[in-house]
Parts: sequence; C-alpha cells; structure tokens
Amino acid sequence: MAEVLITLGVIGIVAALTFPSIIGYYQKKVLQEQFKVAYSMLSQLLLKSEVDLGGKAECYYWDVNPYGTLVCVEYDDRGACTKYTLSDGSPLPSNYTGNMTECGVLLNNILSNVEVISKCEGQAYAKGCIPEYEGVDTVRQVNDPDMTEDEAYVASAGCGYFRKNAILNDRTAYVFKNGIIFMPYSPNTPLYIVDINGKKGPNKWGYDLFTLRIKSNNFKPLKIDDGDCMFPEKGGVTTAKMIENIYSRK
Repeated sequence: MAEVLITLGVIGIVAALTFPSIIGYYQKKVLQEQFKVAYSMLSQLLLKSEVDLGGKAECYYWDVNPYGTLVCVEYDDRGACTKYTLSDGSPLPSNYTGNMTECGVLLNNILSNVEVISKCEGQAYAKGCIPEYEGVDTVRQVNDPDMTEDEAYVASAGCGYFRKNAILNDRTAYVFKNGIIFMPYSPNTPLYIVDINGKKGPNKWGYDLFTLRIKSNNFKPLKIDDGDCMFPEKGGVTTAKMIENIYSRK
C-alpha cells in the first residue's frame, strides 16, 4: 500500500509540473490556428475585392517606400513629433506612406462580403462591441512600469488612434459572425486591429490582438501583412511572427 501511495504521489507531482506547460502549449496552438483563419479570411476578401471592383483599390501602404527618409521638424508640448519633412528638407508627398484614395471603397467592399453582426461607431467598449483593451500607449507602460504617461505618449506617436482612450471611445468596431473583431485605424487608412477570437480572453496584444495592414506597389496585388503600431504585451509575439508561423508550417 505504501508503495502505491508513493507512486500516486510521484504521478501527482509530475502532473502538477507538466499540466500547466501542456495547457499553455495547447492554448498557444489554438491562437495560432485562429490567427491563420483570420489572416486567410482577410486575404480572400482582398482577392474578392479585386474581382468586384475590376482591379485593386488604391488603398495600400508601399511594399517598399519609393521616397527618402523622414526628419521631424516640429514637436508638440509633450515631445511628440507633429510635422515631418524628407531628409533633404522638401515636404512630404501626399502619398509618402502609400496610395490611399480608395480606402473607403475597399472597406465597404470588404464589409459587404462578410457577415457583420454588430457595428459600433465610437464608444465601442461602452456599446459592447469590444472588451477593454490596452492601447499602444498603455502597453508600453504595462511592459515598463517605470515609463511615465508623457513618455508613453511620445513612444506611441504616429499611432494615436490606437492609444487606449481612442480605441475604447473613438474607433469604429465591427464584429463578424465568426466572432472576429475588426477595427480600422481610420476609414481612409488600410491599417486594422483584429481580435482573432473576439471577446474571449486573453484580449492581449500579441496573443489574440494584432495589427494588420494592406501593402502593395504599382505592380503587385494587394496583400495582408504585419501592421504598424504593434506592441506585444509581455509574452506575446508580433504579427510578423504569427504570419511567419503560417508559412513555416506549409
């Protein structure tokens, strides 16, 4: 009897040590599969848009930027850049980051080809479309508790519409029938937050919350790629890593 009890005790200790890692591994794999579903769905919607619109919409970031580097020439009172020029001092061309004259058209087409069960224009958290997310500013502070609010504000410059207050109160969020939450940075920018499993946890950047953007150039079709303004919370991964995982398993 004593030997049996000892054996059961050892089994219990081994289980206690290994089960958390097994569960963590399983959860990671589930999120990877859910990301693949979301990524594939949006890629198919882009292909469908080119058929519907008779060609690709002018709504994309450059795959390779054809212009020079940026220099900040003006700052606000908190230290964030408010005006850039090219490195030679010339003003930025209107399409410095990409061609975006038809983003509204593309967004409408995407939404027409997927079943949207909820839409919240502003106050998305209060209206129930999204859970309470961190923003690109507060994630910085979560990851670095010594960072001040002003430092987080400067660190998230250029991504202001994805700061926490803007996400919860100003963005438009769409909830798809399959549970995915889709949130454009703005109606005229091909940059999006995607929550791959909706309100189910953990609702964290780099776990189930990612940014995606549309990229192309004058000769390539539209494609979904890793997005700007992607700052994973501790333990999370970037969108680029999730996309890499998809192709490495093929």
